[in-house]
Amino acid sequence: MDNWDFRRNSISRFFARGIVKQLLAAIVIFFVCVGILSFDGSFSREFNRQVAHYFASPEGDWAPAIETMVATGLWMDNINTGAFQVVAPRDASPSLAVPVSGTIVREFGWIEDADSGQRLFHSGIDIETEIGTSIRAALDGQVINVDINDSLGRFVMVEHRGGLITVYANCGEILVEVGDIITQGQIIAKAGESVSGNGQLHFEVREGQQPVDPLEYLNL
Repeated sequence: MDNWDFRRNSISRFFARGIVKQLLAAIVIFFVCVGILSFDGSFSREFNRQVAHYFASPEGDWAPAIETMVATGLWMDNINTGAFQVVAPRDASPSLAVPVSGTIVREFGWIEDADSGQRLFHSGIDIETEIGTSIRAALDGQVINVDINDSLGRFVMVEHRGGLITVYANCGEILVEVGDIITQGQIIAKAGESVSGNGQLHFEVREGQQPVDPLEYLNL
């Protein structure tokens, strides 16, 4: 019986030391992560996104860690909760749905005109599709302009939360009016014909009035 008590006490001390080591390692890792997240750089932002993804992922099972904290008397009340605020990305952007099925034939940015050889700035992306293909709203919003001009052809402009604007140009038919409240995925127009004779959508994303690369927003 005395030998059993000795073994039991030894095992308890062994597990206690193991828990302490694990807890110390977790604390060190935590402060390393906080240190990385406190810097403003490309590595820090990417690390930030990965951590946020893991926290939101169903694979991230925190039950064992919580049970350990409860068993050792460590709980969230004992931790500076402000340190966790850096976990969520500060520059999180809305994910836009692809407005039309097709192939991207021209990307955003400076391009060389095939006829004149001049470098021109392309303020959106061109998606080749079939004439008459349904064009869907990339995000919830409100129609703020429906018009036609020489550069965009027939187009629809939609404003979203946060000052984001999407433009759907080279439309063959428009199915919404100014002031309409639309939802993501709603059909708002039909693709028109391009100069090559194929169906095409010219799609732009603007932050305020500044065009930005739609591929940075689209959920591809």
